[in-house]
Amino acid sequence: MKILKFLISPVFMGMLFVIFAASMAAATFIENDYGSSAAYNFVYDTRWFELILLLLAVNLTGQLIAYKLYRKQKLTVALFHLAFLLILAGAAITRYTGREGTIHIREGKEQDKYYSSDSYIGYKLMDASGEVIDEGSSKYYMSMKSAGTFSRKIRTGEADYEIVLARIAVNAAEVIDKNLSGKGAIISFMAADSLIRQNYILREGESVATGELRVGFCSPDPSDVSITYDSSSFYLTSTRSFVREGMMADESVSFAEGESSPFEQMNIFRINNISIVPQQLERKGDTRIISADMETRETGENAIMFNILAGGRPAGEIILWDKHNQPFSSGSAVVDGNTIEVSFGSREITLPFSLYLNDFILDRYPGSNSPSGYKSDIVLYDRNAGVEKPFSIFMNNILKYKGYRFYQSSYDEDELGTILSVNHDPAGMFVTYSGYGVLILFILLSLFNRKSVFHTVHAGFWTSAIRRKTAAAVLLFAVAGTVNAWSQKLVPDRKMAGEFGNVLVQDQKGRTEPLSTLSYDILRKVTRKNKFRGMTPMQVFLGVYLDFDHWREEQIIKVSSRNLQKFIGISGSYASFSDLIDLQTGNYKLAETVGDAYLKPAGSRTKTDKELIRVDERVNIIYMIYRGGFTRIFPLHDGTTNWGSPEEALKTAMNRDDSVFVENVIPVLSDALRSGNASIVKQISNSVKEYQKRFTAYELPPQSKIKAESLYYRMMIFERLFPFYLAIGVLLLAGLIAMVMKGKKSVLLFTRILGWILFAGFLLHTLGLGLRWYISGHSPMSNGYESMIFISWVTLLAGFVFSRRSSFVLPATAVLSGLTLLVAHLSFMDPEITNLVPVLQSYWLTLHVSVITSSYGFLGLGAILAIIVMILLSLSGKTNLERISSTIDELTVINYKSLTIGLYMLTIGTFLGAVWANESWGRYWGWDPKETWSLITIIIYSFVIHSRMIPGMKDIYTFNLLSLFAISSVLMTYFGVNYYLTGLHSYAGGDPVPVPFFVYVAIAVLVSLAVMGWVKYRKWERK
Repeated sequence: MKILKFLISPVFMGMLFVIFAASMAAATFIENDYGSSAAYNFVYDTRWFELILLLLAVNLTGQLIAYKLYRKQKLTVALFHLAFLLILAGAAITRYTGREGTIHIREGKEQDKYYSSDSYIGYKLMDASGEVIDEGSSKYYMSMKSAGTFSRKIRTGEADYEIVLARIAVNAAEVIDKNLSGKGAIISFMAADSLIRQNYILREGESVATGELRVGFCSPDPSDVSITYDSSSFYLTSTRSFVREGMMADESVSFAEGESSPFEQMNIFRINNISIVPQQLERKGDTRIISADMETRETGENAIMFNILAGGRPAGEIILWDKHNQPFSSGSAVVDGNTIEVSFGSREITLPFSLYLNDFILDRYPGSNSPSGYKSDIVLYDRNAGVEKPFSIFMNNILKYKGYRFYQSSYDEDELGTILSVNHDPAGMFVTYSGYGVLILFILLSLFNRKSVFHTVHAGFWTSAIRRKTAAAVLLFAVAGTVNAWSQKLVPDRKMAGEFGNVLVQDQKGRTEPLSTLSYDILRKVTRKNKFRGMTPMQVFLGVYLDFDHWREEQIIKVSSRNLQKFIGISGSYASFSDLIDLQTGNYKLAETVGDAYLKPAGSRTKTDKELIRVDERVNIIYMIYRGGFTRIFPLHDGTTNWGSPEEALKTAMNRDDSVFVENVIPVLSDALRSGNASIVKQISNSVKEYQKRFTAYELPPQSKIKAESLYYRMMIFERLFPFYLAIGVLLLAGLIAMVMKGKKSVLLFTRILGWILFAGFLLHTLGLGLRWYISGHSPMSNGYESMIFISWVTLLAGFVFSRRSSFVLPATAVLSGLTLLVAHLSFMDPEITNLVPVLQSYWLTLHVSVITSSYGFLGLGAILAIIVMILLSLSGKTNLERISSTIDELTVINYKSLTIGLYMLTIGTFLGAVWANESWGRYWGWDPKETWSLITIIIYSFVIHSRMIPGMKDIYTFNLLSLFAISSVLMTYFGVNYYLTGLHSYAGGDPVPVPFFVYVAIAVLVSLAVMGWVKYRKWERK
């Protein structure tokens, strides 16, 4: 009975929360270092992890019964427990009965088989006659840490065999090892056609098919290309004519069919459309497996080596190749006359119907190779049921039939084939979705149910060493209101530059935008500033483009590294183009060092190396401006949607008039800017706009959107708001803390005024988000920068929601909003407006991201309120203890409510993301690091919310301490995953962003503050 009571107790629940969260956190780091398969092997697919989930279900069920949560007044809490029980049950059904995989179909072909997503190791023992003695298979996730983790014993009447997974070589390659005692002659060569390049190794007597040719090495089989050798050399003979070309010398020798040529290194043999290049030719040698360096060569193949033991002694070896472009591989070894066959890879599963691919269609953004969307026009045939169903499958538009769901996943490089994801999990999906629905119902009811904990929570829920025992807490409800140096170079007039900035340009990623937008992005990348010496981005852009001879002497290129500054020979943090490149001689100061930096693995690059690469990019940007690479303002008449510079447009001009116009636009613009002729500049701008409208091959953005984008970049709303928020927030906090310390209960007039000013800033913030949404055509939540400015907005919104509860809430959220915007404008955040990738072109983006990022604002508010509590505790004394105690009680209640709302929103947002994933690619939970850390954050905040039910954690200090440091899980979910871990949601591209120094300072300050608060709290507790 004691064991049962413990299993359903809040203490055991807390223990499970901690173990569950720690296990998942460890798994994300295992995945980052060793791959997703290792994470599944060691955590997600283990029995002990399943046991944790089972014990959580037992605990939830037990509390449902023990605390009589089925009573009417406890209905909302009962729904919460029921929801998670349904979700856990759905997960179990999916885990044990659900099936996933991929199906590959070429245009004009019909397919009724798909390959499972899970991989299996299979084995088969056959006697000399081919009769199967024993066979079996088991699911297995392969990783570099898998060696020694798999073995199977096969017992027969005559001998015992054992199959042992001995070694995994990740990113493997098979190389020839020259060995005089080797098995015989062996060669390697590379064969390539217009699409594929492949390396081959052949032993004497073997042959291989490459494209339309069969290549044999002393092979008895008929071959199109025969390679032979004698004591002096190797030779190539072909049944077709071929050409031999030297790599070092400009020579070419033709050979007729049947003629023989020496087969030597440093030569290319061209036969039809196949090129063959000899790599290594040995008369004696063998092969060995190596792991190639991923920084210099990625093979896309893993070698899996199995040892075969007979009677405990080594009897053979089987090497399998796990290749990305093939679903499975197999190999065999003969031992004592018996054949042992081992296989690894996906299972082939037959569908009860078939799919025929009529056409695969890929759309791209104008002037870019980036896909804007793709779809598969298929026909479903179920001949047994007499069904013939045409259907178009594309992102977020899935085919459903007989419990199977098909999603657009990928496509072939030649765009003549499609790859669809397959999912069959009707029962698991129904139960899981039911759980999601019940959970959302619980959250809504708990917010509106006046008897729920959310509405009835008060300071008495926690013990307090500083609260007077004889008096109730006193609530302090506050009403908070809410240039002569430029004479030698072209510096265009601000208004005239702005006029030409309204001309549309096609950027390198295919987005059509005002030239002023592009100039803003360029200036920020080159100078790390929004303005340069008081000039707008368009003034700088046109100056560099039209008067490069003078502007190349201007120190405009940001150089942060002092070592690099010394190397270049500059005294400040900016260099000119001429400081780095001599256009007369072509000498580039960074040429050798930047080449060395690029060659280093990303993890081995020093800070100087990274800054060197960034400076090199800035130099190239300036050079591209000078060469017209960014002035893609003219549609090209080449049958594409591409735009080009004036030089490129001249080559495709349709008639003489167009040629004259294109050729003279820039010279006339330059003269007009120099002479200050605003009317000519306006005339040129309008003429270019008319040219674009006449000849563009796609619909241009409306004029209203162009004006909105120009306004957005001129206002620079978010750059101006973060110092505004911080200043007002700090002033308000300082004033309020002083009032609490001195005993004044009235709110000063200036706090009301500041509150209204803050509200004006909030309205401006809202306008900025709306403008960005309208300009981009999608909700501003698609990248790191956008989600940060949205989180800042929600944080301040949370402040206004709770502002009548406490005068501390609004300034606290103002500070947090300001800090969030400050982080959004650090160097690793890119504010550029970009096109969406196909998977994000969904209404689910707005639903999922808006809800989940909104939760961060409320959870962040909880952390800020906890900081204020720690400050008040640290400043508490005998004279102000009662006032501080009542303020802390008030802030703790608000903190609890804020965390509750944040947890609700985070939970809804996470599961909306799961639904989105299921509707997009057929899996609502795949243990991606982002979704895993979202779940970890849910578990951590569930622990914080329930901590008052755990003995030893019921005091007010512990709750605030937990809410303060729980925010670290939010930061890990957002920054840690996006910039430090690999996964679907990563923004870092593999090279982790250095942890800023201020982060370490902030941690030290918070720990010190928590310790000071604890010392004071313990002091009052002892008294």
